[in-house]
Amino acid sequence: MLVCGLALWRGRNDERLAAAGNLASWAISLVVFKAYSADTQWYVMAVDVALLALYVWLGLRSRRFWPLFAAAFALLIVVTHLAHALDTGVSGWAYLTAALIWSYLALFAIGYGAWTAPYYDAETTDPADAPGATLR
Repeated sequence: MLVCGLALWRGRNDERLAAAGNLASWAISLVVFKAYSADTQWYVMAVDVALLALYVWLGLRSRRFWPLFAAAFALLIVVTHLAHALDTGVSGWAYLTAALIWSYLALFAIGYGAWTAPYYDAETTDPADAPGATLR
């Protein structure tokens, strides 16, 4: 919640959209999560795939690098779901802990993007830039 508040306060449109997507993902995951189940959480995986798609879309259109890191961590979450589905010997604790760690790192990327957004705008704003141009 702190990172999402930071994105609302200091972030620009990309950071706010990523934070809103993360909040929506969190809320939907609370609804579809099967408690006390060591099975693969397929519905949670579907929500995580949608969040991955949002981060990839942001990464492809953004001028900054933080959405790529958020997308990479979201991809690790999806791969964790798939790894648990393929190898049922992985304990439920390890499965959920790994997904939680990757989600915290994705939140860290959003927080970094929100915190540095005002500095980035001050350095790179040029009226001569073409809309959609990248600086990579």
